Amino acid sequence: MSEETYVLIIGSSNMDLNIYSKRFPNPGETVTGGTFKQFLGGKGANQAVASVRSGSKTIFIGKIGRDSFGDQMVSRLTNEGVNMNHIIRDPRAPSGVAFILIDENGENMISVAPGANFNLKPEEIRSKAHIIKEANSIVVQMEIPIETIQEIFNIASEGHVIKILNPAPLKPIPDEVLSKLDIIIPNEGELYRLHSLLGFNKLIEEGKQKIAHASEDLANLGIKYIITTLGNKGCIIFEKKTNKFYEIGAPKVIAVDTVGAGDCFIGVLASMLSKGKTVPYAVRYATVAASIAVTRKGAQKSMPFLREIQNKLKNLNLN
Repeated sequence: MSEETYVLIIGSSNMDLNIYSKRFPNPGETVTGGTFKQFLGGKGANQAVASVRSGSKTIFIGKIGRDSFGDQMVSRLTNEGVNMNHIIRDPRAPSGVAFILIDENGENMISVAPGANFNLKPEEIRSKAHIIKEANSIVVQMEIPIETIQEIFNIASEGHVIKILNPAPLKPIPDEVLSKLDIIIPNEGELYRLHSLLGFNKLIEEGKQKIAHASEDLANLGIKYIITTLGNKGCIIFEKKTNKFYEIGAPKVIAVDTVGAGDCFIGVLASMLSKGKTVPYAVRYATVAASIAVTRKGAQKSMPFLREIQNKLKNLNLN
């Protein structure tokens, strides 16, 4: 592997304002007695931290405000070891903010004000074309404009990059984008909603057969791997080339905070793939990493380091 091997994450960075309480309020209701904590978050930034902590050189590209939240984002991600040299500062829009409620079971409800994240323009991405084309793997989420996402994958297709899309928060995705992907990573609900948005026939199956049918339809658009995450049940991989499914189970843990667990999975997956690992191997690593992250509070702070993942794999006799 070249010393210049790196993971590129393009996407969002937010300040997460979290309230931990016994339960979620009903509409119009106030629930008191919660605990407030502030963390750095945003899908892109979370994935960058997961990638760099799992041992890969990682570059992050995104757009953040010229405000105190933005300053904190640059400082803390730099301290993590993420390369922030290509970040873009917005002189007008504020940095993104997420308000997150977490109940006693670790489940969450999230409302996001994207701010500068949604001002990342295609022309700004074109100025970073050499960074995109020379990456080993690239991850994009959907907290940035769809036309910018399209430009990213157009450029990435000119290189030899493993192209990964996390379709969250889900919105319509052009076929032209999907056809350029190597890997798409939806959760189960996103898989079905994307299948419907694309105009495929209604899914009448249940359970794993429903996942299989939807995955096969998406693969027919040109996507090489569909990896459907299932929370504490692990995930299901569909490989288009062999027409095979792989089930990867998740270790049983007591979840404290599920915020950022999916981002942990994706960042570690991209890291392992950039090191030349196979998709099933990378997914196994990523699943174990996410199972560690949910036992801790905060999105970026919960991301495990490579040694922790390796130790857990060893204890599970999976390494």
